[in-house]
Amino acid sequence: MNTNVIEKSKWERDLEVEVPAERIDQEMTSAMRRYQRRLEIPGFRKGKVPLKVIERRFGPSIRSGVIEDLLPTLIHEASEQTGLVPAGSPRITALDQVEDGGLTFTASIDIWPEVELQGEDALELERLEHEVTDVEIDEQIEEMRTRNASEQTVERPMATGDVLIADLQRLDEEGNPVEGEKYEERYFHIGADDAPSPDFEEALIGIEAGQDRKINFSYRSDLPNEELAGKQEHFAVTAREVRERVLPEVDDEFAKDMGPQFESLQALKDHIRSQMEERWRYMSRQKVRSDVMDSLLKANEIELPNRLVENYAASVRREREKQQGHHDHDHDHDHDHDHHDEMSDEEREAAERRLKTYLIMESLRKKVGVEVSDEEFEQYLATRAEQSGMKLEELKRSPRAVEMRRDLEEDKIFEHLEKGAKITHKTI
Repeated sequence: MNTNVIEKSKWERDLEVEVPAERIDQEMTSAMRRYQRRLEIPGFRKGKVPLKVIERRFGPSIRSGVIEDLLPTLIHEASEQTGLVPAGSPRITALDQVEDGGLTFTASIDIWPEVELQGEDALELERLEHEVTDVEIDEQIEEMRTRNASEQTVERPMATGDVLIADLQRLDEEGNPVEGEKYEERYFHIGADDAPSPDFEEALIGIEAGQDRKINFSYRSDLPNEELAGKQEHFAVTAREVRERVLPEVDDEFAKDMGPQFESLQALKDHIRSQMEERWRYMSRQKVRSDVMDSLLKANEIELPNRLVENYAASVRREREKQQGHHDHDHDHDHDHDHHDEMSDEEREAAERRLKTYLIMESLRKKVGVEVSDEEFEQYLATRAEQSGMKLEELKRSPRAVEMRRDLEEDKIFEHLEKGAKITHKTI
């Protein structure tokens, strides 16, 4: 292929490509042979229609499909040939078929900005340190007791800490039942820290099984659900059952119930301590890495193509909507453009930070020049497999394995940076 690169702006290039007729003819022949195997035309047996007949009848349509399917490959080959590394999906801005059967097209490409990294040798970082106490371990044990409490029905008024099984009927402002808003056998743990309405629970203290009670209450104002936060409600409540929660004794048997690997209460406590210490080490590492990136982002002015930021923010939004079950399967380029127009300042800021962080990490990768040996990676995978409870061979086959090699590379990059940084220690 003949290629030519035109610089449109600092980070935008037009890639002009000439594709010889031989390449298109070769793809056309392959496509027509695939078409031939399933084509049925009166007068010919299935699979025996001559290629010339196929080309005469269906040539333009097949050619159009061939070109559409071939373009991504052609752009990739032309980008490699010219040394361009696209940042996002190229856009076809011109497409022409020439008389000899060849093809010319122009692809508009955003390229990744180049970062001449500065400031990595003048880092000032803060490392968090924390000593896990017996009190913290006891708090974890208490949470485990709460999660594993048993329940038994009691014939007495309900108290804080009990469980209430009840039917609820929403009422309007006049106290009349709202049709279609009756909720049966609802479960309430009275006194839970995350209760959406302490008013609701307080209004039900003292109720007994079989009793009815009309209550007015308000939801907490700090609820994440803005439609409910602070909202006033009216309900008629019919108590079905009051249950008392019984917490298990904290002893060796309790530890064994938490898992077969715990032969004693002390073994369980040692496990909890180890997990908490690892969480603190992780938070400390993340704090250092965040400080590193904050420092390098301040020290390096990075200009990003606007379209790159828009495309990235739109892809993040689509992935979020997909996970939430609101993915629009019919979106097209115009729909994407609407997404770009709707990008909030917060979305833009998050997209720019993520893209700049990526560019800084890639620059560090080249500048620091870390290498991960196969032996190092094997040991790293073995450790991660043990932590996640997966088999080593299963983890090796997973798509995550390639990303994990990059994770290990990043670990080594940050270790290198920390050696030359000024680090202060903060005990919390």
